[in-house]
Amino acid sequence: MPGAVQLSRAGSLFIESKRKDGGNVKKPITSAQQKSFCQSYLYTMDPQRAAETAGITDGYALLKDRTIQQRLESMRETLRTQIRKEDVVRQLSQLAFGRTNGAVELALASRGTEPAPQSLDLSAVSEFRATDKGGIEIKFIDRIRALEVLYGLLGNSAAPDADAFFQALEDADQGSDEP
Repeated sequence: MPGAVQLSRAGSLFIESKRKDGGNVKKPITSAQQKSFCQSYLYTMDPQRAAETAGITDGYALLKDRTIQQRLESMRETLRTQIRKEDVVRQLSQLAFGRTNGAVELALASRGTEPAPQSLDLSAVSEFRATDKGGIEIKFIDRIRALEVLYGLLGNSAAPDADAFFQALEDADQGSDEP
């Protein structure tokens, strides 16, 4: 089990652990461990889980280190440049036009069939819960809202009659008693 994370006078990170004979041993935190911590932290936003992933015990101490802070900022900046408008449009299109078969399959699984969870597309589901009476309640994302955002990203010139289309969708949704 790794020991406490500390900063040396020279400014490098190390882990101080107890040896079997009772003495202390200082082991530097490798660049690979720092990278692993930063990647995991940006994914989970949980310093302790990120530290465990990197084989370190104290994620909060790592967050205080200037080198780690700089590395995190550099990784964040890289992520900002990697997410493009096309990616957002693709994801919004999937939400707006995607199928709900995976959610139905999962809801029916409570009646005996067991689908493989990794094979289900649940991107259209915003909430899934079991009711007190043994039923299943599925709440889907707001497709009209996804379409509105998608329309805004594509610009008004993409479809001149889109405003009337969205209004008709909203009117149909408000007049419907079905979920």
